[in-house]
Amino acid sequence: MKRVSASVLPLAVVLVLTVAAMKPVNGFSCLKAKLSLVSCLPFLTDGADAPSTDCCSAVSDVKASAPTKPELREACECLVQGASDIPGLDKDRGTQIPKLCNVDVGFPITKDFNCSAISP
Repeated sequence: MKRVSASVLPLAVVLVLTVAAMKPVNGFSCLKAKLSLVSCLPFLTDGADAPSTDCCSAVSDVKASAPTKPELREACECLVQGASDIPGLDKDRGTQIPKLCNVDVGFPITKDFNCSAISP
């Protein structure tokens, strides 16, 4: 019995490493996007005159993490929901961020955008 257990352990390790190394089917992570966009809060809530470099990097990262239309729609729904959770969010500033950061995300970062407008 010990011999069987000893030969199964390396196989299990290889299996775990293979699964961990596989690229997820859906590369967009809502939690990661929301956390990265925290750097945009000073601009979104009227505290800063322009989005920070970190904010623009985060916007660019969100765009890169959602290369397909379904992922872009998922990103939109995630950020629209996230925007509705931000007290004092300036709607106009959310619309300006992609332009000011020179990143065409495909949608404004505002709670009023209808993500179903992003065609599949």
